[in-house]
Amino acid sequence: MTLSSDIEEFRTLVSKVVEQLDDINSISKTIPGTEVDELSRKFAGLMDNLEDVDEQLRSVTDLLEEIRSRWG
Repeated sequence: MTLSSDIEEFRTLVSKVVEQLDDINSISKTIPGTEVDELSRKFAGLMDNLEDVDEQLRSVTDLLEEIRSRWG
């Protein structure tokens, strides 16, 4: 891999994380208008999305560490 391709891969992963966080933010804004009996489902969905973001952030961090070790 070249430095450029490593950077592009990193940027792609970061963009995916940001998009997913934007989705989470949008969903969270709807919480105040959510019926009480629907809150549990909404919270479960948010938790699933946050767990996905957590995994993706770990991947981004690992990739950045690889890039740093490879390219300085």
